[in-house]
Amino acid sequence: MKKNIAFCLAAVFLLFLCLPPKESALARPREDITSPSQLIEAVNSLRLSNGLAALPVHPILMQSAQSQADYMAAIGYSTHARPSGTYTQQLLSLGFPLAGDLSLGGFRAENVLNTNGPLVWGSVPGAWQDAEHMNTMLSGNFTHIGAGVSQSGSSYFYVVDTAAATGSGQQQSSAAAVLTSAPGGSTTGSSGVSQFMVPVTLNTPRPDGNVYHKVQYGQSLWSIAIAYGTTIKNIQALNNLGEASTVYQGQELLVVTGATQAASAPVEVTPTILITSTFPPTVTFVPTATSVGVTHTPTEDAAIAAEVKPASSRVLLVVIIIAAFVGAGMAVWLIRDPGD
Repeated sequence: MKKNIAFCLAAVFLLFLCLPPKESALARPREDITSPSQLIEAVNSLRLSNGLAALPVHPILMQSAQSQADYMAAIGYSTHARPSGTYTQQLLSLGFPLAGDLSLGGFRAENVLNTNGPLVWGSVPGAWQDAEHMNTMLSGNFTHIGAGVSQSGSSYFYVVDTAAATGSGQQQSSAAAVLTSAPGGSTTGSSGVSQFMVPVTLNTPRPDGNVYHKVQYGQSLWSIAIAYGTTIKNIQALNNLGEASTVYQGQELLVVTGATQAASAPVEVTPTILITSTFPPTVTFVPTATSVGVTHTPTEDAAIAAEVKPASSRVLLVVIIIAAFVGAGMAVWLIRDPGD
């Protein structure tokens, strides 16, 4: 009986070892991206791994992305420029109900890339790992996605278009004006990302250690979280947002708690040197009885002293001569002959 139990346990253990390893929910197997659906799946997997909902596909975004991929393949390099008009104008002309300030391009973004051979997606491509490109794929402000893939020889051209639709599903009243004039700001850039998003400027902690951020145009929870070194989940929890990932321009968010205020710059103190001058006091000199009570200036005192000094010297000389005579007389008296 014991042998049967041991045999069964060994069999179960061997069966367990033979099972394929379970993949992590955050990991994605490496695969060659050769179709728009694969590219969308890769982007939505990235969103899910970051706690964001997958973006639904919109046919107009699929059309704009594929036409751009075909255009890049025709000219042989990556670009956001269109043969006519801008990215925003293309979306509006196709009927997409673009949200946001249309004079700034609206809430839309685009990542472009070309590779020699199919793109191997095991993680985010290196060219798309900066904040702006990641925001294209991870912004909570966008509501839809589209993608395009085109091939020219051994080169592959990839486009990911994301955008936010209006709540009503209808185009804004300003759309007609935008279609006839280019929106303000640049729609292309050497960074390979086309979007209008105010860069996140870090705020300093308040006295209680809390850091607040006021959402600016085009900013998302993801771009704010990256800038402040926190996570989307933390910001959602601090602001009771639940699972909501959309933020709005002008919204004030608590992003960090318990932060340490930067030390104040030392104040340079210039020492004050007090210089005092002592002037010589007025000297009262009384050389004789006739000058008692007469006050002289230092200059006058010096003149008087000069006059008194020669007189004192003459008296001293007379005393010395008399002493010499007296001393000589005493010496003669002491050495005289007693017999005289």
